[in-house]
Parts: sequence; C-alpha cells; structure tokens
Amino acid sequence: MNSGDGGITYSPGDHSKRDTADQLRLFISSVTDYAILTLDVRGYIASWNPGAERIKGYLADEILGQHFSVFYPPEDVAWGKPAWELESAIRLGRFEDEGWRIRKDGSRFWANVVITALFDESGELRGFGKVTRDFTQRKQAEETRELERLREALLARDEFLSVASHELKTPLTPLQLKLSAMRRIAESNPEALLADGRLVRELASASGQVRKLADLIDDLLDVSRINVSRLALEPTRMDLAILVRDVATRHGDQAAAAGCHLDVQAPPSVEGMWDRRRMDQAVTNLLTNALKYGAGKPIHLGLRADDTVAVLTVRDEGIGIAPTQQQRIFERFVRAVSERNYGGMGLGLFITQQIVEAHGGSIHVESEPGRGSAFTFKVPRTALTPGNPTTSIPHA
Repeated sequence: MNSGDGGITYSPGDHSKRDTADQLRLFISSVTDYAILTLDVRGYIASWNPGAERIKGYLADEILGQHFSVFYPPEDVAWGKPAWELESAIRLGRFEDEGWRIRKDGSRFWANVVITALFDESGELRGFGKVTRDFTQRKQAEETRELERLREALLARDEFLSVASHELKTPLTPLQLKLSAMRRIAESNPEALLADGRLVRELASASGQVRKLADLIDDLLDVSRINVSRLALEPTRMDLAILVRDVATRHGDQAAAAGCHLDVQAPPSVEGMWDRRRMDQAVTNLLTNALKYGAGKPIHLGLRADDTVAVLTVRDEGIGIAPTQQQRIFERFVRAVSERNYGGMGLGLFITQQIVEAHGGSIHVESEPGRGSAFTFKVPRTALTPGNPTTSIPHA
C-alpha cells in the first residue's frame, strides 16, 4: 500500500513474503553440492546457482537463456527426453530421474534430477525448478560392487564346473573298462552271443555313449581350466598331416552312419611344433561339428602349408550358419541352432578357438544358410619352440 508521502509501504504479510524470498535466494546462492536452477515454461534457463556452475562447468553468463536440453546426451535429445521430462513434471507436479548428463567440457556424469512444475495462485504454469545432484561416485561404487559380485559368481561357477566334472568322470573310467571287457568276452564266446549279434552291437553302443559323456565332461573341464588360466600346452615336434588323416580315419564309422563321405586333401607331411593332444582335439571338434550339421553330404578336410604356417579348412555342405550367429559362434555355450534338434553344449568351437589362439594362430568361419560352412584355422609352424615347452591359454 502507498504511504502519505508517495513512498511504498508494505503490510506485515508483504514484508514476510519479501524476507522469505530473500532468504531463499541467499540459501540457493550458498549451495554448492546441488545444481539448482529455474526454467521458463519452454525450458530455457532463467537462473543459475554456484552449485550448477561447479557440477556442470558453465558460468551463469554462458548458460542463462539456453535451453536445458544442452545438458542431455545426443541420444536422449534425439528421442525427446528433455521435453518428455517437462511434460511429466506438469502432469505429475514432480518428476525424478537418474541418468547420464553432459558437462560443458563434454564429459559425462551420472545425475539425479528432480524437476518441479511451478504454478501461480491461479493455477497457471510459471516455469520449472530443477535440482541436480552428481551421483557419479555412487554409480561407480555400485558398478564396482556389481562387478565384484559377478566375479565371485563366475569363480563359484568355475569351481562348481571343475568339481562336478571330476566327480562325474570318476565312475566313467571303470565303467568304460567294464564295458570293453564284456565286449571282448562276448566276441570270444560265440555261445554268449545272440543269434542276430545284437549283444555286441548293444555293448558297442553303450561304450560309444560312455565315450560321448566323457568327451562332454572333458569339455567342461577345459572350460573351467581356461577360465582360471590353467589350460597349458605341451608342444612337441609332430606331423599335422598325419594327425588330420588319423582323425578322419577314426571318424570313418561315424561319417558312414551320418551318410557323409570324408574327403581329405593333405600333403604327405606338415611338421611343426604343436601340442599333439590339443591339436587332435581341435581337428576332432571341427570334424564332429561338420558331421553333426553336414546334413549327410560330403565333408572336405583340406590341409596346406608354407614355410611358416599351416592352414586347415573343414568344409561341409549342410545347414549353414545365419550371419547374425557367425560373429558369436566361437563364444562359450553359443549354439547356431536349437539344442532340441542337435546335441552338445556349445563348447567345442569355443575350446577350438582357445587352442588355436594359444598356438599363436587364428580361426574364422565362412558360411551361408542352406549351403554349408567352412571353418579355417591357421597356426604358425615354429611359433612354439622346444625352448618354450609350455604355453598357458590366456583368460577367455
């Protein structure tokens, strides 16, 4: 109200409101741990406190009048997140969110953001209040705890795989020996044979299933060793050409049962320094993989070499691998097709890659759905020398 001399006077209520507003401004200007700012109804910055300057890096003169979307990552701006947050604040009265925000220097920080819609006494929107806290350290601590939890879970899993694999394999060896002894007895005693020879066939089938189970357990053991860097190579001078032919011969019956003709093309000799058992495992994995998915068509094993490297390609003409699966086919437990149609655990190619890379080599696949797959690995012939007899496979 007006005074008698033309000056302005205030009612006690007016003075109280003015004092409260002044105190609020002083409080906001003293806060440095929170970015406190106001926006107009369109989202343009109207006020800026020291906390906002510290957290976001802008001086007041640099940022006042700019749209608050400048603090958001490009991917959030692209889908309209800033506008959506204001709309949510209008609808709900208050909006809270956590996410990445951008400082003046372009660096990102993890922010807790609260936006409050400000209405006047008539209910008209006057703008927004926005409070931001930097939670980057808390976010990093949470991620560190989560990584530690995952690491402990992985260690527990690997320990379980190792223990379970050993426990499962313990009874298999005597069982295999017993089946072999029974088969020899049956074969040497005609009176013990059934007229149609079914007994020998059943014993042979049982032995084959035991070997298959033993192979699966060996794969689990290998994975647990790889995870803790315990899978070691013992390179010796060996002939890879002889090994490839031996692997093909061993799988002749399996190939015949699958209706696949095995075609082996290899020089008379390809010598190098490799771990014989592991190279046998790698070649076997590729061949059995081709037999499994080869759809009864021919399978080609091609070995070639020069003075420095040996290259093996195992090619089938079967179902092939979809392009989306080819990039992940060497990961552990990854399968290109449904496990309901094909057996296995998705470990063979992963283990093969680890073996090849441990020898200093590389492996890749070329495939087209419906036309087959070709797996090719290349290994140095002299990468491992007698003076370096043991090489550990690195962490997968």
